[in-house]
Amino acid sequence: MDLPPAQVEQIRLSAQLHDVGKIGVDDRIIRKPTALTEEEFRIMKTHPIKGAAIMSAIPQLADVIPGMKYHHEKWGGGGYPEGLRGEQIPMQARIVTVADTFDAMTTTRPYQQAMETDYVVERIKQFAGARYDPVVVAAFVQAYEKGKLTPIPVRPALEEAEDAWMVEAL
Repeated sequence: MDLPPAQVEQIRLSAQLHDVGKIGVDDRIIRKPTALTEEEFRIMKTHPIKGAAIMSAIPQLADVIPGMKYHHEKWGGGGYPEGLRGEQIPMQARIVTVADTFDAMTTTRPYQQAMETDYVVERIKQFAGARYDPVVVAAFVQAYEKGKLTPIPVRPALEEAEDAWMVEAL
């Protein structure tokens, strides 16, 4: 996308911190293996605001907050927390949204198995202009076609369970 290096760094940090607000959401909701109730989803939707509030205490991170706070806004509207649409959504958030979707769909979660990368790319392309910025999606697809995107390998469930047991034992 030919963004300046400083902006790329802000986006990188924003992407790494985008879900930090989930520390303010009950673990039973975060780890729930089935669909959330309406009330649970209402609570879950508070995480971008909580994350922005947490990071606002660190002046050096002020420039990464837009990507964290608005990563659930939708290009065509109807997202949260503020219902922004199109160009109203900061570029950071538009990029983090696509990256977060790719990660969520290509990673095994308690409620879903990881999906094939080609399928995920096609699904993201289908939502360009509705959910995602078409320019960001085009850059994402171009990077994928050049082999610059690969999902993070998933750790076996047994290994994750052993780690969880060790943490609880400590």
